[in-house]
Amino acid sequence: REKYGAQPPIELLRQFQDFKGFYDRKKLFWKDVDDTLLVAACAPPGGGRQEVSSRFLRHFTLLAIPPPSDAAIKTILSSIFSGFLASFTSELSSMAGPIVNASVAAYNRISEELLPTPAKSHYTFNLRDLSKQFQGMLMVTPSTCPDKDALARLWIHEACRVFADRLVSNEDRECFQKMLIELSTKHSLSTMGYADAFEQRNIAWGDFMRPGVERSERQYEEISDSAKLLKLLEDYLHEYNMSHTTPMNLVFFQHAIDHICRLSRVLRQPRGNAMLVGVGGSGKQSLTRFAAHISGFKTFQIELSRGYGATEFREDLKKLYRTAGVDGEPVVFLFSDTQIVQEGFLEDINNMLNSGEVPGLFAADDKDRIANDIREWVESTGGNTSKDGCFATFINRVRDNLHIVLTMSPVGEAFRARCRQFPSLINCCIIDWFSNWPAEALLSVSQKFLANTDLGGEAVRGSVAQMCVHIHRSVEDMSTRFYAELRRRYYTTPKSYLDLINLYLQLLQEKREELRLARDRLLDGLKKLNDTNALVTSMKADLARLQPELEAKAAATAELLIKVAADQQEAEKVKSVVAAEEKDVKVMQQQAQVIADEAKADLAEAMPALEAAIDSLKALNKNDIVEIKSFPKPPPLVQMTMEAVCILKQEKPDWDTAKRVLGDTNFMRSLEEFDKDNIPENVIKKLRKYIDDPQYQPDVVAKQSRAAMSLCMWSQAMDVYNRVARVVEPKRQALRAAEDKLVTANKQLQEKQDALGAVIARVQGLQKQLADAQSEQRKLNDQADLTRLRLERAGKLTSGLADEGIRWQATADQLQSQIELLVGDVFLSAACIAYYGAFTGSYREELVHSWVAKCQELAIPVSQSCTLRGTLASPVEVREWVLAGLPTDGTSVDNGILVTRGKRWPLMIDPQVLLC
Repeated sequence: REKYGAQPPIELLRQFQDFKGFYDRKKLFWKDVDDTLLVAACAPPGGGRQEVSSRFLRHFTLLAIPPPSDAAIKTILSSIFSGFLASFTSELSSMAGPIVNASVAAYNRISEELLPTPAKSHYTFNLRDLSKQFQGMLMVTPSTCPDKDALARLWIHEACRVFADRLVSNEDRECFQKMLIELSTKHSLSTMGYADAFEQRNIAWGDFMRPGVERSERQYEEISDSAKLLKLLEDYLHEYNMSHTTPMNLVFFQHAIDHICRLSRVLRQPRGNAMLVGVGGSGKQSLTRFAAHISGFKTFQIELSRGYGATEFREDLKKLYRTAGVDGEPVVFLFSDTQIVQEGFLEDINNMLNSGEVPGLFAADDKDRIANDIREWVESTGGNTSKDGCFATFINRVRDNLHIVLTMSPVGEAFRARCRQFPSLINCCIIDWFSNWPAEALLSVSQKFLANTDLGGEAVRGSVAQMCVHIHRSVEDMSTRFYAELRRRYYTTPKSYLDLINLYLQLLQEKREELRLARDRLLDGLKKLNDTNALVTSMKADLARLQPELEAKAAATAELLIKVAADQQEAEKVKSVVAAEEKDVKVMQQQAQVIADEAKADLAEAMPALEAAIDSLKALNKNDIVEIKSFPKPPPLVQMTMEAVCILKQEKPDWDTAKRVLGDTNFMRSLEEFDKDNIPENVIKKLRKYIDDPQYQPDVVAKQSRAAMSLCMWSQAMDVYNRVARVVEPKRQALRAAEDKLVTANKQLQEKQDALGAVIARVQGLQKQLADAQSEQRKLNDQADLTRLRLERAGKLTSGLADEGIRWQATADQLQSQIELLVGDVFLSAACIAYYGAFTGSYREELVHSWVAKCQELAIPVSQSCTLRGTLASPVEVREWVLAGLPTDGTSVDNGILVTRGKRWPLMIDPQVLLC
């Protein structure tokens, strides 16, 4: 609506009514619109509906459609419900009329008695709510609703789900519940009283009690076994955490179980949508994800980023529509009020709830792609395969598979304004109001989170869990008083309660570790001091024990030193004797070597001739011998040669003897192995005349016989060898004598060397023994000196730290007492951080004093003067704050702790501009 009351869309339509066309502002020409009529469906102004100008209404024929009468409503509902109960037993079929009458009566009374107010702007009821009640009742089967009482409980349950769940206070809910019991008794539906229906039992229906069953085969049945329900939810939660990257730690108190059952009921209904209303941290989103998992639905949620706007939101909606419409996956669209960057987001969601289609969401080419993608499925279902038919089927399939769950906070004016501006949020959603957690819910949460923490026993753990509830309730009461006295609102939410518990567990672990380290440091110092005193006593005893050992070692070392000196002198004498004898032996060795060298030189003269003769003999063969024997009368030089051979072999020197000798088969071997060293002197004399003959030369003899030449060479070689041997033999004898003498001298020298070695080894052993004794004596002296030095230093240390030890023990005892009181002190400090930031100083002190008194009443270890700054403030840190400009009063120091230790972003409100 503009400043002067005009509404541009209405004026544009009025222009069409007046002139039957529009002006094209792009191409700049008038467009006539023919054969088009306007049909408007309007409702009285209010509830988000604006007034329509009379200039526009004058073009219409007005037809007023009054609300249907009770009789018409009953007729419609009776026809539907009676037909549904036709397959049930006659007892249940007969209840169709009474149930319809009771439902209409309940609808009329709640519409008249519970009227909308600024704080209850959503208390608007219409026939859609009544149809939703019967829609829920139509989900049962004869097997799950066998008798009249079950049908009565179903009626009460569905009425509460549609009407009571949106009520904001326990008084309104109790009033409506009593009205249901009154109508149930009046219309003979049941004889249950209020206590039987709502106090002694919890009426709940659901379709998830049979895990593993396909969604299409699930049965909507009454849940009567609370223990089985709790165990089943625990199993579902374990399955959820195993299949998701971000696990949830849910506590299934009765309040949470009720909301899970309500969400599961909404997701089961065709095109069921829900709006969850509650303060932040109530668990709306967590329970929605969990209920979607139980129902087998996929959860979709937008992710805000910098620059996220309408374009990005519509792109996310396109993905959501393709998932639900093209892929055919059942999906839950979870949308929170914190994600409303632009109010236009709610306009699109309002259209989705109302008609399922967002105007302008898909362009023409997008619709073509969607039609092509879904055409195969449309053909399989026998639908219209045209482009428009495919897109219409696509929208219907989206509405069937998509469930929208909105999570809103009732704090402030935004919720009421949005409900007024976008009526589909109320008309097309089942509203579930998340009230403050009851005391049993708060207690069960604290008990679960504290179950694995050592608080000093089960009794203390139970008391701390009760204290969590007390603190939350006391802050709620103080908030009411705070608003009444100062007109300042402060909201306590379940998030604050969870922050209290989580912060307590974290701070308790940190402070315990901090104080234990400080205590252990002091106790370690005391232990070291006691160990030092014990060590001083031990060192004194060691020093007294070492003194006689040192004296004994000194005497033994001196005695050993004398013995080593004497043995060393004796060894020197033996060493000089052995050295002289070694000198004599070396001279004898040199003389023997000279004799051996001379004999070897003389033998070297004869050996070439002998070796030549032997080689020549080896060159002879049998034919050569036969050649010599064949001479009947040998030539003179051959005759001479054979006679010389016979003389050497000591045979008769004639030709016959020579032939006989030549005929010996071993003749050649006998010449080669001839004993040349023992030739008799007379044989040499006889041989001499042949040797001296100038014709008796091998080269001359060779002219008469080659074989005789070799024998000639042999005989001459024997003569030369004998002549040389005469000279060499005396030298050999002298050499043998010298070698015998040398062997004897070496033997004597070896004996003396062995004796010298024994003496030297004994001396070395004594020297090593002396060195070991001296080393041990030095070690004992060093040990004694070190002990004296340690005694001196330890004495100074112990005397200087004697008073410190007393102070350390007192400080350690004080730290131990603080550790024992940490259970209560840290708990109250965590409560201060989680809750009392918005209160002024006097309110804070009053809260803390009441909390200390309650802790003492519940036997929780706590300091009498427990304060936030006394427990968590570090003097060094506070000093830095003061130097930076922080006032020194307790409230300012507490505020500094709230800012540094809190888990949430601090919002600092400083009207006097003292700190900000």
